[in-house]
Amino acid sequence: MNEKKMLANLKELRESKDVDLIAESIREIIGMYGLTMAEVAAVNYYIMEQALKTPVNRVFLKERMEIDIDSLGVDGILQVQRALVATYAGQVKKEENADV
Repeated sequence: MNEKKMLANLKELRESKDVDLIAESIREIIGMYGLTMAEVAAVNYYIMEQALKTPVNRVFLKERMEIDIDSLGVDGILQVQRALVATYAGQVKKEENADV
């Protein structure tokens, strides 16, 4: 993917927040760099950890769920990620059923 096309894709991603488009762009980057499955897993973990540690998410987790993100190890962060994915998948399914 050339630089101009990548910049155009990034602008489109920012404007759309289309999760499928974001995922496809990340997959293309992974392919460009030839990452192994272990490297992809490490990148996914890093992104989730950083997302959970943003100030707004840190406060949300602490106040609403009594989770101290700094006290979680790898397994704890992956459990939070699992819960978030399950919640998101449920919302998507609910929206799809509402459209029918």
